[in-house]
Amino acid sequence: LAVMLFSLGIEPVSAASRDPVVFTEELAPVHYTENGAIVGIATDIVRSIFKQVGLRPYILSYPWKRTYLNVLHTPGSFVYTINRTPDREKLFQWIGPILHKRTYLYRFASRNDIKVAAPDDLKNYTTVVILGYALTKKLKDMGLSPARELIVTRNKQEQMRVFLKGRADLITGNEFTMARALAETGHCMDEVVPVLLMNEKGYYLAANKDTDPELVERLRLANAKIQQMGVVQQSIAHYMQPLQKISRKPGHHTEITHSSVAGNHGK
Repeated sequence: LAVMLFSLGIEPVSAASRDPVVFTEELAPVHYTENGAIVGIATDIVRSIFKQVGLRPYILSYPWKRTYLNVLHTPGSFVYTINRTPDREKLFQWIGPILHKRTYLYRFASRNDIKVAAPDDLKNYTTVVILGYALTKKLKDMGLSPARELIVTRNKQEQMRVFLKGRADLITGNEFTMARALAETGHCMDEVVPVLLMNEKGYYLAANKDTDPELVERLRLANAKIQQMGVVQQSIAHYMQPLQKISRKPGHHTEITHSSVAGNHGK
């Protein structure tokens, strides 16, 4: 089994003999590695949820595709953050949404030539996406092709580089990931405009389908409690306020369109 898992790029981790194994990816400021520690808005929330049931999560960060395969093949393991979609519904036990967000397709504010009033308009432009994300699959299902309208990248940093170089007209992101990715490259949210709402569902914490159902239920109750304790708001403020200070320009108001194909899609 271990040989087969390695051939798939999957880490053969045992979740039964230690603190709960929790897989994630690098997606600042939601979850990312800083000074050797995994931190972020959702990381703070996940640690608080496990603490409520007397457990300390053992968090491992890999590229999304590897993280996704790891949790599928590791009984007793968990994953955050993940979008809940019909395709994934029976593959996991869903603990609950832990962080609300809105995922858009963005353009540069200076690109007034880009007109997206309906999903079909996306076929007139190129959109840079991330490999393995549910939103990438959604766009493909809408008829967009990697050979024409989509540029598929491995992570947020590579995706942002493609967008900033002008190789793509549109980019996927939400209010957390876009603000951080732009700030890291010397830009700010005033420089982009959301043109199409793709998802307004929450980021989830989920468990491998073979995880102890009793533990999953305890974590669901813990999440419900955490959502009422101010932990989410405190974590958002901690990671986002420094970005907001450098992202706002006096007198500028970001344009919001009302176009939407919102559903359970994202990464």
